[in-house]
Amino acid sequence: MYLRIGSKGDLVRELQSKLKELGFDPGPIDGIFGNRTRKAVVKFQENKKLEAVGIVGPITLKALGIKAELPTPELERKQFRALLLKNPNYFGNIKISPFKPVKVITNNTSYEELKCIGYNPQLERLEAVVLIKKDYGYGGDICSSGTPEYVRFYVDWKNDGNWVDVGMVSFTAYDIPGDKPLEYAVTLQLDPKEKFCTIENLPKVRAILSWNSPPPGDEPDFVPVWGNTLEVQIQIDTLKFIPIGELLKVAKIKLPQDLLATLDLAQPVSTLKPQELSLSELKVIYQDKGIPTHRFGFSHVQKLLAKPTLTEELTKTGFAGVLAELDINISDLIDNLLKTDGDIRYEELKCVGLNPNQDTLTGVLTVKLPYGYSGDLCKKGSYEYVAFWEWDEIESMWLYLGTASVNVHDIKSIPKEGLQYSVFLPVDPTRHRRPCTKGASAVKIRAILSWEVPPPPDNPNWVPTWGNREETLIHIKPGPSVKPEEQIPYIESVGNMAVCDIDQTTGWATGVGIIAAFTANDSPFGGTITITGFITNPPNVMEGAPELKYKVFVRPYEPTKTDVENPWQPLSNKFTVTVTEQIGSNPPVQKHMEQKIDAEGYYTYLEDLYPPAWRFVAGRVLAKWVTGAPMSGLWEIRIEAKTPAGIVPGGVIVCPDGSTRSKVKVRLDNERPSANITITGYQRGSDPTVHPIGAGTPEKCGKFLIGDVIHGTYSVTDEHFGKLTLTVHPSGPAHGATVNPQERQYDIVPTTGESGTWMLDTSGMDPCGYIVRLWVRDRTIVDSGYIGWRNIDDVGFCLEEAPEEEEGE
Repeated sequence: MYLRIGSKGDLVRELQSKLKELGFDPGPIDGIFGNRTRKAVVKFQENKKLEAVGIVGPITLKALGIKAELPTPELERKQFRALLLKNPNYFGNIKISPFKPVKVITNNTSYEELKCIGYNPQLERLEAVVLIKKDYGYGGDICSSGTPEYVRFYVDWKNDGNWVDVGMVSFTAYDIPGDKPLEYAVTLQLDPKEKFCTIENLPKVRAILSWNSPPPGDEPDFVPVWGNTLEVQIQIDTLKFIPIGELLKVAKIKLPQDLLATLDLAQPVSTLKPQELSLSELKVIYQDKGIPTHRFGFSHVQKLLAKPTLTEELTKTGFAGVLAELDINISDLIDNLLKTDGDIRYEELKCVGLNPNQDTLTGVLTVKLPYGYSGDLCKKGSYEYVAFWEWDEIESMWLYLGTASVNVHDIKSIPKEGLQYSVFLPVDPTRHRRPCTKGASAVKIRAILSWEVPPPPDNPNWVPTWGNREETLIHIKPGPSVKPEEQIPYIESVGNMAVCDIDQTTGWATGVGIIAAFTANDSPFGGTITITGFITNPPNVMEGAPELKYKVFVRPYEPTKTDVENPWQPLSNKFTVTVTEQIGSNPPVQKHMEQKIDAEGYYTYLEDLYPPAWRFVAGRVLAKWVTGAPMSGLWEIRIEAKTPAGIVPGGVIVCPDGSTRSKVKVRLDNERPSANITITGYQRGSDPTVHPIGAGTPEKCGKFLIGDVIHGTYSVTDEHFGKLTLTVHPSGPAHGATVNPQERQYDIVPTTGESGTWMLDTSGMDPCGYIVRLWVRDRTIVDSGYIGWRNIDDVGFCLEEAPEEEEGE
């Protein structure tokens, strides 16, 4: 760990004292490495003819005469990737492997830890919060590429041990000095199968955190080296629309076959809006459940307290008392409420983090008990509210960011560990964002959980009756500094790849998809290419401010031509985006909106992040560029915004390697790879001769004997070859027989593909008809969601029993 902007502590204080003693002014001797200390370090380094970078390592400390050992990550952390390349089971985390472990390290959480998993049933968002615990060990500072932290999710939909891989997400961690932990969030959109409200649908979720090495797909028992596994239970929302066929099945109604034939059983029927239970109904259902009156009567009392005519009613002649008709002692109820502060018996906020890829704050909370939430899944239930504030270092005050909520219910089959829920709030971190050279931007966040009553926006010190408060530190990823009044458009990702992960010479992308779970390796783009980004300081359109407009342009990259010869082509197609809106303390509502250009060819910028009314566009989608054959080669993309100040061109994003992105160049590939496979010969018995397939022989018709070794050729060609596999089908009667080679991939194979030979030893296979399948994909990011245009080719054959040899006389 080196000392840099953001470092704190006694060693920084000693550094400042020494610099001041030598005549290099570091500012106040306060133990905080700020910009003045950095400038003093640079001057000292220049004076001593050292590399003047403003970062203090062992060489600079020695030159200053300071004896100190800077903590550094262990060898196994620093050389992690190289050690895996040398021995995939170096750390002993693979259960079945031909490689012997050298040093066993598994589930190590000293650097990062998966702390919480939560789910928002209404928005179908699965969230996880990861703690980053140290200042070092993440591959470099924020001006470097850092290292990825991967989280792969599995869902056991029926709680029967059958784990389904639902995807992987990631974020980038850096060496960041200062207070710890930093809390990051990752998000995955689920597509659950909802059920009728009478069924409590509570699947288990397992998440695996793995540093710098993605957990392999479809391996729910994978053990990470650096990271950990967490398992929780969540609640899936109920059906809002029920197909007629499903309704008949649930109701156990059997209709005559001739009547069924006239019905569209797939036609959905909408369910009624769940009703709120009255206080008298709550009193009945909770009378033997141990739920105190000041819990189930809490919402009703809050409404009474807010009722303008309450005082007049209390003073009427003959008034018997509030709630007297329900045999509820209002005096005891109020006394119990006044004695209840921050009660976490029913719910508790556990984690708060920032999703740096979406700029959303996440809160994860646990609902602990089966009852006390105002009704089951067929009723309205109640709401858990989480309000967020950020600490303003300049004004020394908490600034309100907004309130999020999630709908909860009585769940009688709740597990003893409780159910995990989440909320999210989109935020605009523009004012905290700064170039990486100015140091990391860490922001303190406070969140208050409150059941049924939204925390007051103007009171960050408020203590809820039911709920609690959490504080954490989040990291705002580096970016351009923007003035409060500037409205500048930026392209953030293309085809699900961050623009800094797209090489501007080749147009190929390398890295992890920011939303869809794939890893690109020198990948071009094809199909529908989603372009995402943002405009800084968007107006408060939900409160009536005028909307911003924008255009996205594309064209082939032909640098020798003028703009007249090679004009920019504005995108004009319609497309659909998913937005989540919240007004005040009402629950967020998700809906689809169609984006289309206006009369001047501009799209409308939809995002609005101002509380109390906000609108969040899922994935920050700005455009969907529909490409297809014969579109290929290098293209470039740019954006402009139409603001009250005029037409504003796309802003410049600075990447970790020092390069910049304003326009973005990408390479297109919309052609499937070619695939060809043939059988050319066979070996039989102990004879090593490979017999070619001859005319008129049984082998020409694809008939071979069990025990033959079948030989063939394959060829694949593509501009961006990715991977091929050779497999035998059906696999059952083949009894594990494999084709040699089984797999070939880029970059062992050239990008244009290859031709080769294969063979299959049929010993142990059953007599049957088979095919050998050549499956191939290229490296293209298709439709912004997965890797590879695909193709297959098959060659068939039959295996017969070898004739029995006649016994000699």
